[in-house]
Amino acid sequence: MRSGSRRTLALQSYVSIENLSKSFGFFTAVDDVSIGIGKGEFFSLLGPSGCGKSTLLRMIAGFETPTSGAVRLDGEEVTDVPAHRRPTNMMFQSYALFPHLTVGKNIAFGLAQDRLARAEIRQRVSDVAEKLQLTALLDRKPQQLSGGQRQRVALARALVKRPKVLLLDEPLGALDKNLRTETQHELVRLQRELGLTFIIVTHDQHEAMTVSSRIAIMRQGKVLQIGSPAEVYETPVSRYVAKFLGEANVFEGGATRRSGNDLAVESAEAGGSVFATAADHVSTNGRFWVSVRPERVELARQGDGLEGVIEQFSYAGSGRHYRVRLKSGATLDALRVNLGAEDDLSVGDTVFASWMPQAARLLAD
Repeated sequence: MRSGSRRTLALQSYVSIENLSKSFGFFTAVDDVSIGIGKGEFFSLLGPSGCGKSTLLRMIAGFETPTSGAVRLDGEEVTDVPAHRRPTNMMFQSYALFPHLTVGKNIAFGLAQDRLARAEIRQRVSDVAEKLQLTALLDRKPQQLSGGQRQRVALARALVKRPKVLLLDEPLGALDKNLRTETQHELVRLQRELGLTFIIVTHDQHEAMTVSSRIAIMRQGKVLQIGSPAEVYETPVSRYVAKFLGEANVFEGGATRRSGNDLAVESAEAGGSVFATAADHVSTNGRFWVSVRPERVELARQGDGLEGVIEQFSYAGSGRHYRVRLKSGATLDALRVNLGAEDDLSVGDTVFASWMPQAARLLAD
């Protein structure tokens, strides 16, 4: 990134990650990453294990020193500032609570280390405990708490120091599914109420979609796409993003016929014509692919579309998931919302799959 662009990024962003790289020997964990995060955003770093997201978070926190690049927080460069002197705080997946201290003393620990007055410590602990519904638990020890309560204590300990940016490294990984969902919504409520900037690392696509104002999808140390949950889901920039964020049917395209903004794409992989809306950023003269989400696929016993046989069926409460074996040999996934009526499709039935052109995306990679 040129210096002028770097200055623009810093001016526009509350947290500026500028051409940041981190290498461990011959392995590059984070590779020339630049991200601008606005004040009050709930920003997610999403990707599989080993993609570099936690290393990136640790560089923002000051626990790792970048090999190159810069980090700015609220307009000030903090690349070489030690972690304990940055206006950030981190909440870890392990919670790292002190078992011999009460909840109240766990929350107050960082404030005591900073030698704040006792009256101010008591007031801050009381305020954050009330916000997180921990007031009745202040005299208990961590082993007397549930997993969700321990999670809230760790969050309170991070918030009580009033950081400008809260960093969360897989904070909900130890919770069961129901509690995890409940806590996701609680985090969103709390973040909006406090108006703080939250940056969360997660490998859980549903979690990122639930809590985030924007998401950065990472792979092999690089950022592939940044956008709102709707943007990255509805308009993925590559086959990897389409398949990583939710489910997607992806077929390689061939010859095309244009009708207005719509394309009929011949696909040997799909075994017939598939439809999509034309995209200026994707050339149909080279290799390209058509991607469509399962919930956009219509299945019918008769009509136009790709012919196939239902090979698998699963009932998921909110919907019915079908896997169709097309005549070409490829598979296609379709999802029907459960409206309470008995489904008339079953394994072994011949069906025709189709979708509206605007439901499909053209992908160049």
